[in-house]
Amino acid sequence: MNGKRLAVRGAILAILAAVPLVVTQSYLLHLAILILFYTALTAAWNILTFCGKVSFGHAAFFGLGAYTSTILLLKAGLNPWVGLPAAILVALVGAATMTVPLLRLRGPMFTLATIAYAEVLRRVAIVWREMTAGSEGLTIPFEPGWLHMSFTGKTEYYFLFLALAAGAVGISHWLYHSATGFHLRATASDEEAAQALGIDTNRVQVVALMWSAGITGALGVFYAQYVYMIDPDLVFSVTLFAIQPALNGIIGGLGTVWGPVLGAVLMTPLGEFLRSYLGHVRQGLNFFIYGVTLIVVVMVLPGGIISALTALRRRLAWTSSRAAVKERA
Repeated sequence: MNGKRLAVRGAILAILAAVPLVVTQSYLLHLAILILFYTALTAAWNILTFCGKVSFGHAAFFGLGAYTSTILLLKAGLNPWVGLPAAILVALVGAATMTVPLLRLRGPMFTLATIAYAEVLRRVAIVWREMTAGSEGLTIPFEPGWLHMSFTGKTEYYFLFLALAAGAVGISHWLYHSATGFHLRATASDEEAAQALGIDTNRVQVVALMWSAGITGALGVFYAQYVYMIDPDLVFSVTLFAIQPALNGIIGGLGTVWGPVLGAVLMTPLGEFLRSYLGHVRQGLNFFIYGVTLIVVVMVLPGGIISALTALRRRLAWTSSRAAVKERA
């Protein structure tokens, strides 16, 4: 079974790697890059849901990563690859500062507190003009080449974000199936019972938060190099980098590895399609249709799309085994 799964995943990666050979239109490649970006971001965000926490503050880690690498590039002349570990470290420090006060909170209070945390950092970025240029933002100079993560075409960016998506999903999969992942799921199920069994629930929640924040901070670096311009309202946007991954996870199936990936793959192109073709017809029409779609999916599939697919697979397996028993009889 493991061999078959590896073969399937290898085939999927091979197909994805061949996309730029078939798709040459710039906009379609941009759409593919967005799908890969949100796949990675949603996979990173979803790690925290393994322990039952829902965060809307991941824009904080994303913005910290983006600003750290960009400031190091513009102020110290360090290329983004050198700035990457520094950006991850700053994102981890940001996560550590919210660990003690926020992980003690439960349910909606935790979620609301994470939004406030991201908003505080956005305000700091606006006020700290000497480093961030305030609301005007920072413009990244175009210096083509892998050294500066800057390219004239979309193909190189596609492979870069494909590697990021594969890495983020791979880490999520590894963590989910590790002993820590088991402890995280036990914590999500019943934290007091998990503590009674000897699980250090605070430690495993911190581990989940650190992995999630570190990957998110790294994604901020690559996103900044892709768009060439950052400002507080963009990179600390709760809507783009916290709520959108959360919606992808809810649609796909929270607390699973592949559900959020499926949600990102389906919802990202839907959002872009509605914005491109309906956004100019009537203001807000694209958001209305997108919202209705979300409501319908959540009502019909409360466990997400992945739960429906899992139920279907079990149903087919049961039908197949029942048919096999009848044939033997």
